[in-house]
Amino acid sequence: MQKTYIQRIAGYLFIRCILTICMVAVMYSCASNRNVSKTKKPVLYNPATTSLHPKVGVFHVSDTESQMFISLNTNELIVNEANAERTPQAEIKIHYQLFDCTETENNKIISDSATFINSVKVKAQQKLLVFPIMFPAMQERRYMLMIQVNDLLRRNYVRQFLTVDKTSKYSEQNFRLTYLNGSPKLEKTVNENDVFRIIYQRNAIDRIFIKYMAAAGPVATSPLASISAPELVFKADSVWEQPYNPTTNFMFGYEGFYLIQTDTIPQEGLLLMNFGTSFPKENRTVQLIEPIKYFLNQSEYQNLEQAGTPKKMMDNFWLTTTGSTDKARMLIRVFYTRMSYANQYFTDVKEGWKTDRGIVYMVYGLPDNVLKSSDSETWEYTRNRSKSVTFTFDKKETPYCSDHYVLRRGDPQSTYWAVAVDSWRKGRVFNINDIDE
Repeated sequence: MQKTYIQRIAGYLFIRCILTICMVAVMYSCASNRNVSKTKKPVLYNPATTSLHPKVGVFHVSDTESQMFISLNTNELIVNEANAERTPQAEIKIHYQLFDCTETENNKIISDSATFINSVKVKAQQKLLVFPIMFPAMQERRYMLMIQVNDLLRRNYVRQFLTVDKTSKYSEQNFRLTYLNGSPKLEKTVNENDVFRIIYQRNAIDRIFIKYMAAAGPVATSPLASISAPELVFKADSVWEQPYNPTTNFMFGYEGFYLIQTDTIPQEGLLLMNFGTSFPKENRTVQLIEPIKYFLNQSEYQNLEQAGTPKKMMDNFWLTTTGSTDKARMLIRVFYTRMSYANQYFTDVKEGWKTDRGIVYMVYGLPDNVLKSSDSETWEYTRNRSKSVTFTFDKKETPYCSDHYVLRRGDPQSTYWAVAVDSWRKGRVFNINDIDE
């Protein structure tokens, strides 16, 4: 899959030499700059501007090493035969940086970095390319991983960020899921058709515990609210245990939450979620009605419920909002496309559209800039300096997820939430340039 072993080792040693020479400068720059990355629209949270939509996961192998898996769809790559072997190949460049963020946010240090250029043969009917990469990560430390994947033939790239948390041997990144053919399953959502295996190798274990909860996760509150929605509290409806075997096949067909643990005393574990077969898209009318709550107060929503069937309820809202079938179709397309993207990008311990980042994404749209650090990210809507809106989301510890973010709530007027909601209620997709000052 990759270039020759000698080429890869030579490249690896070269990078290590450069890192050694530059470490003093790197440490100084990391300590003086809070933001690991500032990215513009095409890089984060916008699938329309790149053909690449990789899935990335991290699995802890030992106290000193972890492994990342990067999965790419071959139909998103340029493949040609302009090579010495005259075989279909893709040219993939993978670069990562691992920031040690254990001590304090202002003491970020690049603890590891590497670049791999892969000339990959693509077989007929092959759907996925999987790149496993080992990297050093020490137990009891916390990192942030930046991964950039380039399609060199298309000259296109995408960047992703992941928390690497090695402070516990019971948390989600100590578990690895694989399909029956051995390929990694990198998302934490499952459906009734998924068959997979659960692998755990941090400690010697003879059994695993599975807890099931049917209740739905709480919906985010608006930025006007002084507090965020309640955190997910896992209250099991049923619990069972079974002997551990890495070749055991699992299917979790009921919608709800499944918590996989090797010990029931710690809260941590691998949380798998079944939101239905259509997820991250949603085609069930009952589910499509819920986000309408963002635009209505409680009494208005109750009045809308009197419409009868869920389908009639949803149609009444959008037609009344726009006064036009064509405008209603346009708003429905924009709003529920954003809902699908929110599910894709922000699902943590509940559907992405129910999270704080999800509600902002759906109502305000794609941010102009994203400032990313190891413990927060700030979204800037800055098309005009006098009409800027900023949201900061802080990473919050939870036993079930390494990347859970909560909106930092302050002055509610600065968000222009009332203006944004009023725009949607009048049948217009909100745009920051519509703000009158």
